[in-house]
Amino acid sequence: MAYDLSALKFMVVDDSKYMCTVFREFLHALGVKRDNIIECSSGEDAWKAIHAGKPDMIITDYLMEPMDGLELTRSIRRDANEQVSFTPIILCTGYTEPARVEAARDAGVHEVLAKPITAEKLYARIRNIIEYPRGFERSDGYIGPDRRRRREEVEDHRREADGVIGIDNDAMPPDPAEGASA
Repeated sequence: MAYDLSALKFMVVDDSKYMCTVFREFLHALGVKRDNIIECSSGEDAWKAIHAGKPDMIITDYLMEPMDGLELTRSIRRDANEQVSFTPIILCTGYTEPARVEAARDAGVHEVLAKPITAEKLYARIRNIIEYPRGFERSDGYIGPDRRRRREEVEDHRREADGVIGIDNDAMPPDPAEGASA
């Protein structure tokens, strides 16, 4: 199912003008109106603009100076305005080691988008946010979307978007949430 994204407002946060252009063109190709794309060249610029722009989704780079994508995400999640703090965030990175992905999850991102990016991969992450909304948690150590996901919610979409069709779920390691068997 294709979604009409024309009414959604996106904020793209990246210190690379080239990557901002790539995201803008991908979003426009996915149906987002050019006027609905806010571009910021740093986490600090985004933090200043987010209250005025009130985006429906944020796409941010991981590595930026002086405020990186994780710091920006944590700041957004701590905001007193729920319209801001609940904004879905897609973190784009070339660093996909498990520790970095876990750090992104623990900061409160909804989705991680691995570089090199394509419009299809971006759309798959947007689609996951739309089709599988997650409740928000607030605790002493975490604010953000529920970190527990049912594997069937996302695996097929991610693999399909990454060009892998026909996942063998029996070959996947067991989900720790489902309990371990001895």
